Order: sequence, then structure tokens, then C-alpha cells
Amino acid sequence: MFESSLIAVVQAMDALRLDAYEAMGSAEQIAACETLARLEARIKAHQLAAAGAADRSKAAATVGATSTGAMLANSFGGDVGAAARLLKQAKRLEAVSATQEALARGEVSLGQAELIADKIKNLPGDPTPAQREGCEARLLDDATTMSLKGLSRRADRISETFAPEDVDAHENEILLSREQQAIKDSYFWMADRRNGTYKGEFVIPEAQGEMLKNCLEALNAPQVKKAEDDPALAVLDERPTYGQQMAVAFMTLIEHIPGDRLPDVAGVGVTVTVNIDLLSLIDGIKAGTLSTGCRISATEARRMACEQGLLPMVFNGKPLPLDCGREKRLFTRAQRRAVERRDRGCTFPGCDRPPSWCVGHHARTRWAEGGPTNLEDIVLICPHHHRVVHAQDWEIWFAEDGLPEYIPPTTIDRARKPIRNTRFRTDTAA
Repeated sequence: MFESSLIAVVQAMDALRLDAYEAMGSAEQIAACETLARLEARIKAHQLAAAGAADRSKAAATVGATSTGAMLANSFGGDVGAAARLLKQAKRLEAVSATQEALARGEVSLGQAELIADKIKNLPGDPTPAQREGCEARLLDDATTMSLKGLSRRADRISETFAPEDVDAHENEILLSREQQAIKDSYFWMADRRNGTYKGEFVIPEAQGEMLKNCLEALNAPQVKKAEDDPALAVLDERPTYGQQMAVAFMTLIEHIPGDRLPDVAGVGVTVTVNIDLLSLIDGIKAGTLSTGCRISATEARRMACEQGLLPMVFNGKPLPLDCGREKRLFTRAQRRAVERRDRGCTFPGCDRPPSWCVGHHARTRWAEGGPTNLEDIVLICPHHHRVVHAQDWEIWFAEDGLPEYIPPTTIDRARKPIRNTRFRTDTAA
């Protein structure tokens, strides 16, 4: 009887065509995604129940398999690791029958079910079976309205259902233990791919991870739109992915690390110099070299010299540097505040990034070409569009009303018509 029911489920799935979703409307597609997610949870519940039962009955021995995991891997897929994880999941849920039933009804996801099982297993103190059941019921009810992360935080305080006077201490113990384990689990590595890029991976505690994420999202590049009729928006071949935007934000964060505030190494600190010939810095026809040995284009060297606290060491065909950084290369705090009032954010057309996300750019004459660091020269520009301006040779000039306008390269607009950020309207220019 049970086997025939499973066959009926298989036949019902066979009747569903994969191309049927293309003909659905948006609302139907969204509903189908949710229904299938709940169906997946229901099937997973039965799969776990079957695997657990087969393990308890020693079914693997009847077919000559060395273990239940090996038997499951041999029966379909051949993935021993996946079979081991399936069996481990089944054992985790054995002690929470109500959660198993909720999973079988498609009321919770597998992730929620596993979280509830772990929390119930590790309840503080010595709760009674009835108290455990009460906590499980409460978490199952909360799971219908909370995200997985929200449910986890709620579970940290679930002991309030049976020990409200101790819940704060219990939560603190949980968090302390988790933080200590997070430090043990943390690691970082990075490697030179020898193609102009580095790759790496890290695991860090949640608090520091949230801090890093907030920094990167604050620095995240603007939403780049594609509009053939608007040269101000045609700055990239296509809209960057979220991962690409976060990578640019990470690069920006690295470039803004205050090297003079980090520990000194042999009394020198961690300041990085750019070694480049004077004519190359001005003309942009020859690469530069960082003090680490990394080679960068003259365009990138000019951008860094304009934007960062990175120290340009300029040579003039002689072994001793001609210039080892200009004392007033970067704009002062007072100059920043004054220009923030005028620009109100990134001045690049189409960008809405606020002043706090922008750098000061030498608009009239680049610093590398001897441009002064004065108030009449500065414009605010976000790191993303600063790269665009340097890479694509956009020019900036000031209109008669004293506001900056951008002149696109001929590759974007053959007429090179000056354009400005729509933030600068006649009625708000004052």
C-alpha cells in the first residue's frame, strides 16, 4: 500500500512539464516556487524517516553494504558524503517528533527543523519533557513568521518559557560559547593567482562579519543603469553583478586603510609608495611599480595619487626621487566641508551617492600634472565613478554658475556635450 502511494507521487511528478513554468504569469511562478519548496520539505521529511528506519533495522547488511551511508550512496547518486549528511540529519531530528511532523506537512524548511532540533537538544538547565515540548511548540509557531536568522535569535532566549528569571544569563552563556567557538573556527588565506589578481577565503565571527559587510555595503558602487540615449549612464558595458560591486567596495576599503595608524614594521610603517617616472605620471604612457613589487598602469597610479594616502615617489631619470609626496596633496577637512555644501554628493551625472561616500578629485588640473589643492579645484566623486573618470578620460569643467560638468569621451558621445548631475538645478544651485 505504502509503495503504491510512492509510485503515485512519482507519476504525479512525471505529469509536470518543466517548460510549464514559462507559460505562467509572475504571480503563478512565485506561488509555484513556494509550493515546490514546501513539497521539497515534505519529501525530505520522508527521506530522512526512511533513512533513519533503514539504519535502525540494519538494512545495509542485507545487501552487503558496509554501512547505511554506503548503502544510500550506492542506491542513487554515488555521493558518499551526501549520504552521510542525510543520515546525520535523520538522527538530529529523531528527538523532535513534532518538528518531524511539521517538516512532513511542509510547514517548516529543513534548515528550520535542524535549528529547532539543535536548540531543543541543548536547552540550558534540566528541563522536563513537557518543558521541552513547550519550547519546541513555541519555536515551530515562531518559524511560520521568522527568517532563519530571526528564529535562531529567538531560540537563544527560548528558556524564558520555563525559566524566565534566568533567560538573560542563559542567552549570555550561549553567546559567549558561540563567540569563543567562532574564534577557534576563524581562518584567513589569500594567494597570488599570478594573472593580476588575488583570491582568498576567510571565516570570521559574526560581529566582525557584520561590521565588514556594513562597510562594504556603504562603499558599494552606485547602481549602474544602461541607457543608450543617455551618455551619462553608459559607463560600463553592462550592469555589474552584486559580487562585482562588493569587490570594488572591498578594494576601496583596502585603499582607505590608514597606514599611518597601523603598527610599524622596522620603524617604517606600512605606507606603500608608487615609484614612477615624472613624465609617465603626467603622460600616462608607462607603468609604475609599488614598493611591494606590484606593477600598475600609469592611469591607476594617477588615480591613487589623486585619491589615496598612498605616497607617490616620482623619479626623473636619476636614482634619487624627484618628489616623495606633496605635503598638501590631499584636501583639508575645511575644504571638504565647503565643497560638501556645494556638491551634496557625487557630482558624476546620474549618481546619488552622499558626500560621506565620496573622495575629493582635482577637477581642473590633475595633481600629477601640478594641479593645486585648493577649493576652486575640488569636486566630490564616489570611488566607482572616480575609477571611470580616470580609466575613460572624462574631463571636468566648471560652468558659468560655478558648478561642475562632465565632458564624456568620444567613445560615449562624439559631440562631447557637457552634462551635469541633475542634483544641480537652477532652483537649488545656491
